[in-house]
Amino acid sequence: KLLKHEVELLPKDRRKEALKLRKEQLEREHIEREKNFVDRLNESHESHMKRLSDTHREKIALLDRQFLQQKQQLMRAREAALWEMEERQLHERHQLAKRQLKDMFFLQRHQMLVHHEKELDHLKRMMERREEELIKNQAVERRALPKRIRAEMKAREMMYRESLRISVTNLHEAITPTEEKDRFKKFQEAEKKRYRAEQQRFEMKHAKQLEEARAGSQAAVKELEQLQNEKRKMLMEHETSKLKELDESYAKEFKDWKADLKPRKQCLEEEFQQQLEEQERHYGHYLIAALAAERNRSTPLRDGEGSRSKSRYHSDTIISGTSSIDRRSHGKSIDRKSSDSDYSGSGSRKSSNDRRLSASRHSLVSRGSDL
Repeated sequence: KLLKHEVELLPKDRRKEALKLRKEQLEREHIEREKNFVDRLNESHESHMKRLSDTHREKIALLDRQFLQQKQQLMRAREAALWEMEERQLHERHQLAKRQLKDMFFLQRHQMLVHHEKELDHLKRMMERREEELIKNQAVERRALPKRIRAEMKAREMMYRESLRISVTNLHEAITPTEEKDRFKKFQEAEKKRYRAEQQRFEMKHAKQLEEARAGSQAAVKELEQLQNEKRKMLMEHETSKLKELDESYAKEFKDWKADLKPRKQCLEEEFQQQLEEQERHYGHYLIAALAAERNRSTPLRDGEGSRSKSRYHSDTIISGTSSIDRRSHGKSIDRKSSDSDYSGSGSRKSSNDRRLSASRHSLVSRGSDL
C-alpha cells in the first residue's frame, strides 16, 4: 500500500518503471534480511549443537571417569582380598606343616616307646631265662654234689687205708686195732670238715654266681634304659630343631612375600595412573571441564541437607544418563554409543531445524510476493 501510494505520487509515465525498481529493491532487501536471519539461525543452531555436544561429551567423560574409578576401586578391593587370602594361606600352611611335623614326631615317640618297652621286656625275659638256667644248673650241681662227695670219701678212705697199710709194712711198725681205728676216725672227721668246707664253698660259689647274674641283669637293664633315654632325648632335640627350622622358613617366606607386596601395589597403582592418563588424553579438555564442574558441584556446603540433596540429584542424573546411553547403545562401547547418539541426535535436530527454516523461508517469500 505504501509502495502504491508512493508510486501514485510520481508521474504516470514513470510509475510502472518506478514500481518495478521498488519491487526489485524490496525483494533484494527481503532476500538480504532472510539470508542474514538464516545465517544467524544457523550460527545459533551450530553454537547450541556444539554446546549440547560438549555437554554430552563432558557427561560421557565424567561417567567414564567414574566408571574407571569404581573399577579401580573394585580391583583394589580384589587385590587386597587376594593379598589377605595369600597371607592367611601362608599362615594356615605353616600351621598345617607344624601340626603335621608334631604329629609325625608324636608317632615316632609312641613307636619308640613301644619299641623300648619291647626291648626292655625282651631283655628282662632273657635275663630271667639265664637266671633260671643258672638256678637249674646249680640245682643239678647241688644234687650231684653228695654223690660226688661220697664217691670222693670212699676213694680217699680206700687210699688212706692203702697208704696206712703201706706205711705199716714199710716201717715194720705194729699198730693196734685201736690206734688204727683212732687214726681212721680222725681221718674221717678231717674229711667231714673238708667236705663241709667244700660244701660251704660250693654254696657260696652258687650264691655269688646268682648275685653276679642278677647284678649283670640289673646293669644291662639300667644301661638299656639309659640308652633309651638318650634316644628319646635325641628325638626331642631333633623335633625342636625341625620346628625351629620350620618357623625360620615361614618367617623368611613371609618376609619375602611382604617385601614383594610393595612392588605389586606400586605396579598396580602405576597401571591405574596410566589408565587415568590415557583417559585424560582420550577425552582431553572435556574431562578436565567435567571434573572441574564436578568439584564445584561437590564442594561441601554449610547446610548438610543441601549437600545430600545435591549428591542424590547428581547420582540420579548419572543413572539417567547411563540408562539413556544404554538405550541408545544396543551393545556397543560407551565411546561409540556416545558418538552415535550425538550424531543421530544432531542429525534429527538438524532436519527439524531445516524444516523450520524452509517453512520460515516460504512464509517470507509469500509475504514478499504479497508486498
